[in-house]
Amino acid sequence: MNNKEQIQQLINDYATFADSRKTQAQFELFDTNGGMSVYYPWNNGAPEEITTSEQLLDAFSTLKQYETTFHFIGQVSIDLEDEQATTANAYVYTIAHHVTITEDGSKSLMIAYLRYKDTLIKTANTWKFKHRALYADVIENRVLK
Repeated sequence: MNNKEQIQQLINDYATFADSRKTQAQFELFDTNGGMSVYYPWNNGAPEEITTSEQLLDAFSTLKQYETTFHFIGQVSIDLEDEQATTANAYVYTIAHHVTITEDGSKSLMIAYLRYKDTLIKTANTWKFKHRALYADVIENRVLK
């Protein structure tokens, strides 16, 4: 696989591991000093910073509150200088679906329309996330019947 294919696989693995609740595998997609900035619509442009390993693992573990999740990856743009590069950037569109069961047994669906601005690093022939800036542009909630 060339570098762009490896980066695309990294992006795909992140969504797959999130949906399959492989928290440790999702965590291992990040560089040892990796982190995230999460921009929610209600925070007026201020990010929630995830900077430690513990915070990353906790963030990925929160997906366990949902009965199921489904992340659909849309267009992906990868900016890579050349095949010898050890850094890259990516821009990823995702639609994330999260199903919750309430106390009374009814179900709800939260749909998040997301964009990721990724900074990537290649070490030991493996691409990792150095930083993911997640922009939750729209979050919609629906009752499931």
